[in-house]
Amino acid sequence: MPPNDTRVPIRRTSRRFSISHVPLAVYLGIDIEIREDRRSYYSLSVHDGMYCTDYYAGELKRHDSSRSTKEVIVEAFAKLHGIVELYAMAQNYKVQLVACFLKEQGEFIDIEEISTMSDYWRELDAIPFRVETHAESSDERASAAVRKAVMWLSPKYPGNLPRISVGYRHEVFDFSQIIHMVKLIDYEETVCEETWALFQKLAKTFKEKNLRVAFFNSTPQGGGVALMRHALLRFFHLNGIDSHWFVARPKPEVFDITKRKFHNVLQGVADPHIRLTKEDEQAFIDWSNENAQRFWLDDKGPIKNSDVIVIDDPQLCGIIPHIRKHAPKTKIIFRSHIEIRADLIKNEPEGSTANTWNFIWQFIKQADLFVAHPIKGFVPDVVPSCNTVLLPATTDLLDGLNKPLTDWCITYYRSVFNRVCIDLGVNEVDWLRPYIVQVARFDPSKGIPDVLEAYRLLRLQMDGEFEDARIPQLIICGHGSIDDPDGTVIFEQAQSIIESSKFASIAKDIIAVRLPPSDQLLNMVLRGAYVALQLSHREGFEVKVTEALEKGVPVVAYAAGGIPLQIKNEKDGFLLPIGDVKGVSDVLYRLFKDPDLRATMSDNAQKCVTEEFFTVWNAMSWLHMFLELTQNQDFSDHQDADLDDCKTLNNTKLGDQMKVSDHWKEKYHYKADVGRQSDRK
Repeated sequence: MPPNDTRVPIRRTSRRFSISHVPLAVYLGIDIEIREDRRSYYSLSVHDGMYCTDYYAGELKRHDSSRSTKEVIVEAFAKLHGIVELYAMAQNYKVQLVACFLKEQGEFIDIEEISTMSDYWRELDAIPFRVETHAESSDERASAAVRKAVMWLSPKYPGNLPRISVGYRHEVFDFSQIIHMVKLIDYEETVCEETWALFQKLAKTFKEKNLRVAFFNSTPQGGGVALMRHALLRFFHLNGIDSHWFVARPKPEVFDITKRKFHNVLQGVADPHIRLTKEDEQAFIDWSNENAQRFWLDDKGPIKNSDVIVIDDPQLCGIIPHIRKHAPKTKIIFRSHIEIRADLIKNEPEGSTANTWNFIWQFIKQADLFVAHPIKGFVPDVVPSCNTVLLPATTDLLDGLNKPLTDWCITYYRSVFNRVCIDLGVNEVDWLRPYIVQVARFDPSKGIPDVLEAYRLLRLQMDGEFEDARIPQLIICGHGSIDDPDGTVIFEQAQSIIESSKFASIAKDIIAVRLPPSDQLLNMVLRGAYVALQLSHREGFEVKVTEALEKGVPVVAYAAGGIPLQIKNEKDGFLLPIGDVKGVSDVLYRLFKDPDLRATMSDNAQKCVTEEFFTVWNAMSWLHMFLELTQNQDFSDHQDADLDDCKTLNNTKLGDQMKVSDHWKEKYHYKADVGRQSDRK
């Protein structure tokens, strides 16, 4: 395609847009060419998701002759970044990705040196792709780069969602060599100096031992496990940690069993008559055997070629016997990510919770280490404390869920949010009014009926006292999950409540919506909330509480599961007894009646969230477990080991139902106070 007659149009368009419009999505391919006269030139190819629609080219600048080629390229990319930003603003486009081909003297330039690529992610919310092409000219390289990059995005609205790629052996491909959202220095700036120094030490030791680890779980998308694995492996791969992630082949009838008769029953939120049957047990065993034998048990597969294997949820515990049989040297970690009702297992030994636990325990007990949320009541009595450690769930400060959003991006995602609402036939949000939000999956444990009732009681208290503009709306939203058959049922239940006569006068102010898997949508809606709710009846360790507090949003929650460890009552939020909807409405009323109280809690929220709840600390805890488990040990002692064998962790800094971070802090004499903002870089 020949270039347009003019350079990139950077003067604001005269077109007029509706207040409810969604800016047009475009995808850009860019290339830099350095000519003999030390002048740099750019090529920019514009793609609309179907084909290339525009192409621009021009001179960037003349560079000092003393600069090296790499320095010149870095300068040129910085200049081009400004042009791309002006172009997007002038044309009112939403740039969804920027793809480029970086090469110098036959070798890729280190992406760490091209800071502007991650700047596209931070400032334009554009995914930076780095692709290889065989094109010879600059214009063809730009065009080929964007054509390739667009193929890696899902067509699902709003058009900037990377495809979840599950490849050979059902390994999750995280695009770590193609997408470069952040650099190591970005992570370094999220922690204090002592934390970063210790992380580097752990990573160096791991690489020197030439270790390889593999994570296994049921789904690559939806829910906290998948979110944490994407973040952890992205960070691991930036640091050269040999880590891999595998997921099971989905089977709806098995996921129905694992969600309703494993997950819900273990949390105590299932109907009392729901019980795991012998037919269910056999279906689960057959599915586990099929996955292990078909994908993971060959001589070059992950089971026989990993030093440590992490089973990340109960759905995959059925493959543990295969690991123990075919890879007896491999250490096995089982991570329990839910609130297991240990009290029901103990007090009702013939009940459905004990029945389910006893079935999966026969597999889980063959592991070497049991990892639970940092609440000792989540660990059934039969699990030996000598082989148990505690680890909180975490979130990532630099991904789409938490990165700062520009005002333009916030406006864009508000438009996208309302477009989704229109398409689903639910109410739209009036962004000029305040709102209360609960971000959660539509799940029986999330207390969504309580959220609705607390809001109804709040509106009764506010009636006649608050101006219309100050009366809040209620937003209930979240993503779905591949292995969760409850989502549609609970969503329809919420809609039925909203449409009931009791809610007739306020239904127009309630927005309940299942969102596409866009992290930035959740970031936007949580960031702008006046207050967030988390009225879960059962909860492990809710990262949405962490994310709200990090954004300075006070949280009102039930004191369920690990939530009391996250909220400091009456300092950065309120904790209420489970089921106390009147208490929830009362504290919401206080927050709206007293804006100064809300402002104080907002300030406290950001100060109280520590490094412990984010990716770097989580990575350090995993590395510590891997290193401790792979110390030189007598193989014959381990061949028939299981969780009942306390000798497995002899001479290690693990076990005793202690937090993993307490173990590595003691071993490495870590002293930093991560709660103090002054310790951060």
